[in-house]
Amino acid sequence: MGWWPERQAESRAGFAVCLGMNAFRVVVVAAMLLGVGACASGPRGGGERAGTSRTAAAEQVAPASAGPGQAGPGQAGPEPAGPERASPEAWYEPEIRAFEAADRANPPGVHKVLFIGSSSIRMWKTLAEDMAPMPVLNRGFGGSKTQEVLAVFDRIVLPYRPSVIVYYCGDNDLGTDNHDSQSAADGFIAFDRLARAMSPEVQVFYIPIKASVARWGNWEAMRRANEIVRAYCEATPGATYLDTVTPTLGAEGKPDPTIFLGDGLHLNAKGYEIWTRVVRGPVLKAWEETGE
Repeated sequence: MGWWPERQAESRAGFAVCLGMNAFRVVVVAAMLLGVGACASGPRGGGERAGTSRTAAAEQVAPASAGPGQAGPGQAGPEPAGPERASPEAWYEPEIRAFEAADRANPPGVHKVLFIGSSSIRMWKTLAEDMAPMPVLNRGFGGSKTQEVLAVFDRIVLPYRPSVIVYYCGDNDLGTDNHDSQSAADGFIAFDRLARAMSPEVQVFYIPIKASVARWGNWEAMRRANEIVRAYCEATPGATYLDTVTPTLGAEGKPDPTIFLGDGLHLNAKGYEIWTRVVRGPVLKAWEETGE
């Protein structure tokens, strides 16, 4: 009967471990579960990052009539015992680990102006020059969706304690045929709330989903997402909507093809010049007001 006190001790120890969970990770999980929705499904196709589908294979279940160690009708027998297979890592892990390795080799310090999001941020090669004299940190990773940016918040946002954040994401959530505008907008809103949990005084700037030639057919869904975020920013101190869309449209209200690369999706130097004219002034003002 000596086993019962031992079981009680183990239960108490396990409960204590649970109570000792990192508080910030609980906030991250809560924000991702409450109201932000799942990532848009479907292949990336010709999006900001072409890649293979990350949908998990369905688990095969043997019929109830099959006994222990036996295969059901039409099924192969059990595999030989061996080490457990690790789950496939997220597609973005190599990029995030590269950021972490760079941070270890050359710590960037805190309170910089952090630019984060998908490949429209990653491919902004003149960012440091365009934003001078502000100290900027580019943490865009190509093909990312809003839920994926949330998933790495504690790795490529939290350690820097940025005083100003510039965010661009949602383009890949909607792509060419996903019309869930609310989900894409909720991804930013969840990010902004995490940023305020990190630092209530942080200034967060939203660059709206761009009107591109490649995804013009789904512009209405993107426009709705932008409007939801605009309303949120207007009601939320410290959150700012930057209208980079209007100056990129031609006379007929359609995307100007001369500001894009050949894929009709990513900006060229002329496109980034337009973004710079809209973004730099408000962000510089916010950075100066932080006194960092």
